[in-house]
Amino acid sequence: MRLDYRQRIAEYIGAVQSGRRVAGHYEIAAVERHLRDLQRQRTDAFPYWFDEAEGIRRCNFYAKLHHCKGEFSGRPIILEGWEAFIIAVIFGWKRCGNNYRRFLRADVEVARKNGKTTLATGLGIEMMSQIENEPGAEVYAAAVDRNQAKLCWDGAKQIILNTPSLSEIFKTYQFSIVDMRMASSFKPLSKDTQNKDGLNPSCGICDERHAWKTNDIYELLRTGMGSRRQPLLFSITTAGLDRSLPYFEDLIRMKGILDGFIVDEQQFVMIFELDKDDDWKDERNWFKANPNLGVSLSLDYLRSEFADAASKGGAREVHFKTKNLNMWVDAPEVWISEDKVKACDYGTDPESLKGCECYGGLDFASHVDIIAFELYFPTLPHRPVRSFYWIPEAKVEQPSDIVDYRAWKQQGWIKTTKGEVIDIDYLVADILDICRQYDVRNIAFDPYKAYHGLIQGLQQGGLDDVLSEFSQGIRNMSEPTKELERLVTAGEIDLMGNPILQWMFRNCTPYYDANDNIKLFKGRARNKIDGVIALINAIGGYMADKVNNKTIYETHSLRILPS
Repeated sequence: MRLDYRQRIAEYIGAVQSGRRVAGHYEIAAVERHLRDLQRQRTDAFPYWFDEAEGIRRCNFYAKLHHCKGEFSGRPIILEGWEAFIIAVIFGWKRCGNNYRRFLRADVEVARKNGKTTLATGLGIEMMSQIENEPGAEVYAAAVDRNQAKLCWDGAKQIILNTPSLSEIFKTYQFSIVDMRMASSFKPLSKDTQNKDGLNPSCGICDERHAWKTNDIYELLRTGMGSRRQPLLFSITTAGLDRSLPYFEDLIRMKGILDGFIVDEQQFVMIFELDKDDDWKDERNWFKANPNLGVSLSLDYLRSEFADAASKGGAREVHFKTKNLNMWVDAPEVWISEDKVKACDYGTDPESLKGCECYGGLDFASHVDIIAFELYFPTLPHRPVRSFYWIPEAKVEQPSDIVDYRAWKQQGWIKTTKGEVIDIDYLVADILDICRQYDVRNIAFDPYKAYHGLIQGLQQGGLDDVLSEFSQGIRNMSEPTKELERLVTAGEIDLMGNPILQWMFRNCTPYYDANDNIKLFKGRARNKIDGVIALINAIGGYMADKVNNKTIYETHSLRILPS
């Protein structure tokens, strides 16, 4: 299938120039840079030329690939005008004399759900195929961790498996895709990858660079390309929250290239973002960050996300701005506003919860800090939460400028154990006593932070059949965290006026990964969020129980806790 990409690119350029496409400053600058270069090509001052036919040929390659997800699954991939412009410019510009590619590095920054992963995976397949004519090509999908790296690479694998003509050519394995005709390969790469030395990459696809803590992998790819005649480092990302990370400094430099302050003829840059003084609430400006709005991304979806951000504020507003509008925004100080947390107090009588079905969550920071145990009652009105906290007595005696542990102890919100560390035997006995008073279906805990003595004591005390390990990885924690956020902001949970839990909510700072997964961190070392994490564990255990669709009689036998 062949489209007239020459016409499609021309229409895109014309729409940007005329204003028919609502484009931001740096998108316009990228188009103008290309047009300006066309006027000065093949000169002593600018020894490059644009091979339009090659650029179009590279765009046509995408039609050989088939979508593997959603409503377009099985159909050929058709590049939109902006995508075709990017591919044609990256591959079309060549150096005079040897005709090798001009651009060795290409960076695209665009809001999520605009098809950037499809664009990147298609480029990766293209770079290992015969069209690239690079014997022994090594293509790597690089990211901050193994799971993120596999997202782009796995997308390429699924496209190949979904395209009959390609599945006969490319062989797919657990961690590699191979084209035996060219002795080429395509693999995921992250800091977790073993044996990274000796790589000879011809192409590196760097996914979500805004989140990379260091440029180590980027430099590993860049320096390993020395023996390749026309390598390509292709980075694609959304905006982020942390301006201290390496990518933001690189972004400032790339904007300088588009603004003409910095000359780097081997770096391609395309940035889709709102302009400095744009009103983020005006949906007409959303098109600047979302070139695929109306194609892979619907306006109704963005309106829904905006309404959620506008009503909840805080972390949701920041998340909408960074991920949906590609705006660099500082991390929010508070995850959920304090007034919404305090409003979740419906005066449930603690005595009325005795004997009721509930789900527990444990969180233990250290032997010298707070231990949190939360009980979540999802089937009762307002979904009450009973909170239990322990701390070493010595911690109470230490002066603190944060909270008054002594007052909380006197008011009965927190218990102490004698000495400078938590008394595990006391803790075990207390938790067993608490569990005798309720119908506890599950107790979820982090296996990596669990005290062996505590868990062993609870098992021996009769809780072995309800204790369950609950990984604290971001993918596992994301859904119960989002559910807790929903419950609190909608006022559908009763936190029962616990001041310690309210304080811990105030300390939560959210982190979102590229796939909208969320995990909470404490803003400062002295802040505590143990109760919130324990509650997330409890909700996670309940959600897992619902998914498994098992009743108490299917999951365990009759339990008798020794008195």
